[in-house]
Amino acid sequence: MIRRSKILAKIRAGRVARVCAVGGFLRYFPRLAAEFRYDGIWVDAEHRVWDPAEASAMLAMHRLADIDCLWRPATIEKTGLYRLLEDGAAGLMIPHVSTPQRAQELVLAVKFPPLGDRGLDGAGLDADFLVGKPADYTDQVNRETFLVVQIETPLALDNVEAIAAVPGVDVLFLGPGDLSLRLGCTPAVNDPVLMDAQKRLAAACRQHGKAWGRPVGSGDDARTVIEMGAQLVVLGGDFGAIYQHLADCAAKLDAVLP
Repeated sequence: MIRRSKILAKIRAGRVARVCAVGGFLRYFPRLAAEFRYDGIWVDAEHRVWDPAEASAMLAMHRLADIDCLWRPATIEKTGLYRLLEDGAAGLMIPHVSTPQRAQELVLAVKFPPLGDRGLDGAGLDADFLVGKPADYTDQVNRETFLVVQIETPLALDNVEAIAAVPGVDVLFLGPGDLSLRLGCTPAVNDPVLMDAQKRLAAACRQHGKAWGRPVGSGDDARTVIEMGAQLVVLGGDFGAIYQHLADCAAKLDAVLP
């Protein structure tokens, strides 16, 4: 049976998908995130190195916990991308997609014909390792896996309407760190320069019926972007949680140690 994406189900229902983030092989993380009613986890392999065996195990842990894995890969090589989907990723997030041509190339890599040009296997985790896959396997996989492209450059902003218009692109995701670096502003949700970029992104997605999102650092920030129409909101992750926990514990030790 092809697993249904919880993130896509939320988006198609006009609701907001709850997503958190992880950058390392914490095999318990998918189960904990599912316990706290997250729909998916954004796994970062762009800035973090993953051993292939650990990557496969992490994807399997998502499947076991019945939570979407949104994998940000280190490559845009075609077989490397769709192998992640075969291994169980529900979606792929691709950084620095600045032109509709790049977006179209990604669709060709990760979607089956007639929408794309993905290679057919059908014996991976995404098909429960069943050689006798359903006759409509490719249609089901196209429907239940998704492509997220990151808007992170001024060129991407200039092309945002054309990128949103590409069939097979499901979500446009603003990367506040890279975009603010290039726009000369802060990554804050309410920074005036970044707010203008978010409004342009939101308008393009409304025009073409696509979802959009971004990471946020607080409930107030989440409320702001949700009111603007964001449907993929990332709040929470391993790095920030561990950092804050250690800071709290260090403060307690400071209070009792000379």
